Amino acid sequence: MNPKLKLSAAALAALALALAPQAAQAQAVQDPPTPSEATSAVTSAQSALASFAPSLRTAQDDEYHLQASIPGANGLQFVTYTRTHKGLPVYGGEVTVSTDASGQVVNDITTGQQSVINVSTTPKVSAAAAAATSQARIKKVDSVSAPSLVVHAAGKTPRLAYATTVTGPANNRTVYVDALNGKVIDEVELVRDAEGRAHYVGTVQIDTQAGSMVDPNRRGLQCGGQNGSAFTGSAPWGNGGATDLTTACVDVLYGAQKEWDMLRDWVGRNGINGSGGGFPARVGLAQANAFWNGSYTNFGHNGASGAARKNLVSMDVVGHEYGHAIFQTTPGGAGSGNEAGGMNESTGDIFGALTEHFANNPNDPPDYLVGEEPALGGGPIRNMYNPSALGDPNCYTGTFPEVHAGAGPQNHWFYLLAEGNNPGGGKPSSPICSGGPSSVTGIGILKAGKIFMTTLNKKSAPWTHTKARVASLQAAKELFPGSCVEFNTVKAAWDAISLRAQPNEPTCEGQQNQFSLTLDPASGQVDPGGTTTSTVRTQVTQGSAQQITLRAGTLPSGVTAQFNPATITAGQTSTLTLTTTAGSPQGGHTIAVTADGAEFDQTANYRLTIGQVQNDFSFSINPTSGSTQPTGSTQTTISTQVTSGSAQQITLSATGAPNGVTVTFNPATITAGQTSQVTVSASGAAPGTYPIVLNGAGANASHSATYNLTVGTTQNEWAPFTAYTAGQIVTYQGSRYQCRQSHTSQPGWEPPNVLALWLPVS
Repeated sequence: MNPKLKLSAAALAALALALAPQAAQAQAVQDPPTPSEATSAVTSAQSALASFAPSLRTAQDDEYHLQASIPGANGLQFVTYTRTHKGLPVYGGEVTVSTDASGQVVNDITTGQQSVINVSTTPKVSAAAAAATSQARIKKVDSVSAPSLVVHAAGKTPRLAYATTVTGPANNRTVYVDALNGKVIDEVELVRDAEGRAHYVGTVQIDTQAGSMVDPNRRGLQCGGQNGSAFTGSAPWGNGGATDLTTACVDVLYGAQKEWDMLRDWVGRNGINGSGGGFPARVGLAQANAFWNGSYTNFGHNGASGAARKNLVSMDVVGHEYGHAIFQTTPGGAGSGNEAGGMNESTGDIFGALTEHFANNPNDPPDYLVGEEPALGGGPIRNMYNPSALGDPNCYTGTFPEVHAGAGPQNHWFYLLAEGNNPGGGKPSSPICSGGPSSVTGIGILKAGKIFMTTLNKKSAPWTHTKARVASLQAAKELFPGSCVEFNTVKAAWDAISLRAQPNEPTCEGQQNQFSLTLDPASGQVDPGGTTTSTVRTQVTQGSAQQITLRAGTLPSGVTAQFNPATITAGQTSTLTLTTTAGSPQGGHTIAVTADGAEFDQTANYRLTIGQVQNDFSFSINPTSGSTQPTGSTQTTISTQVTSGSAQQITLSATGAPNGVTVTFNPATITAGQTSQVTVSASGAAPGTYPIVLNGAGANASHSATYNLTVGTTQNEWAPFTAYTAGQIVTYQGSRYQCRQSHTSQPGWEPPNVLALWLPVS
């Protein structure tokens, strides 16, 4: 049995706008995890990091840091950790743990790191030399960040490296330079190009604020011109013209909002970035192009002249560009090289197709062509069901000469998975590569979309087709337990593009007999020499009952465990008795309880506290300061972690807010280990700097942190909702920046986050 499967543990109303009818959607929305389920997922993931340290290539000086805990399709949860080695960030060392909906059963644990890190952390190359080498990698440079030491572990051998971000008009690139020999190891480019075809979808309903093209229900989503400011005015927006820029923004917001809703209703993702956030869009780019630059999307025209010119804002092009943002904000990031680049392009195509099918707009019927409206080139730029029809490869060969052509194999796989090779009903047939199965029967685009999104949630650097095959098979097992239909179709679709079976890939055995395992209670406290008990409960969840043998994992010194009875049948209970001695080590201990079934295993964790150990937690905020205008707002995030004992409920509050300032928490009550977003809003507050104390009151402990709010633009400090002009100098967190192009700032556009707008200056 695969050991990965054993581990477990205890938005203003819509406004009528000019441009297509909104298709009705009647999709069941998956409830988000409860606080208890989310906490269980993190607890299970932390246990998995320790239990599977060898397979994660964990070195003695490695540490893991919780990066994100997000929901997925069918209630699955995904917990991602970054890794540091001797305090240095490790690129390629991310670990993602997937759990069931309860958070108690770990389904899978993945990392892209291939070797244990054993490197010197002392560089032989200067940071200045690394910066010069990095700067030389692009033709026109606007800014060069200060190089930072990291461990590059995305290849076979980890290496000490400098990471330097270089930006230019067409680049936002992080260059990794070997800190020992000065050679370039790797480059990660966030600017992703894609041609498209403008397309107008009729009269639609989109969500905007009353006076601007800012989505009030989807954080971060807005549309405007090349200065970064959202267009202002009133509904109905636009005039339907092919080159009108306000009309272009209607198309963009319609497509982006449909994509957002598709992510929520179909594949269980919370916003474009997975954490309830999105990214702004710009129109009017003076190029026959559209692109994602790492922090916003940008849309130009189709390259035609006269009456044939159109804005490149068709639904599939919009979905494609925001698809790049999804790829970048899943584990492993944007990646590097032509193979990962091709899969990134394919990801954009797939999300474009998913968005079209979700919207089901009769003015732009769903299909598997990319940018098919007559424009540049006279037709589509890519064909997903037969990539070779437009000169791209249908089949996987392991060779990837160019990123856009490299989208072909995965696009072909997705079409076969969703529709099959001969779907009928007016849908096009799709060829099968040599040596593949005689036929493939599709499972539908909804299921295919769930599998694809879940696969991305398992992504690691470097991302490859072979990794995607293994991850997608595992995704099918997790999403559709007890059924092999989806699993077998995923496998057949990969075979049909000539990507064969990989070593150690999962298998599906059909209707397996399975059971659940819970501990009641899942924690207990005793004095040294005392005993505590817990009821071990099992329940048949699939198939028939099976015999189960119970056992405890590694115990603290002087602690014994007994089960009464030690052998049960699924559906029965047993009593676990833990007995300590006077010499048993005081503190908190996690004890794994394994139910070894004849066909299936489960493990749950019991938290044993010996002696009087107070439940406690850490409490921090990021950022620790912010600025706003007298009628604006700013945000920070509260993060908590259990530091001793067990998790406890924490009630959040704020003190010290001046008149005209309100503080809200989302959510206002959390469990230790979770986060909350804090919004500090000013309404007529006097200019100045105010320390606001953010409090976390738990049942056993309380902590606080101070957030420094600046109202107004004291000392030219950067602030959101402020009009800036090109050449203007501001300060932000002690650093100075020069405005590159005029714009009105928005929350999330802090200078270090949007280098396209701000140039670091000394």
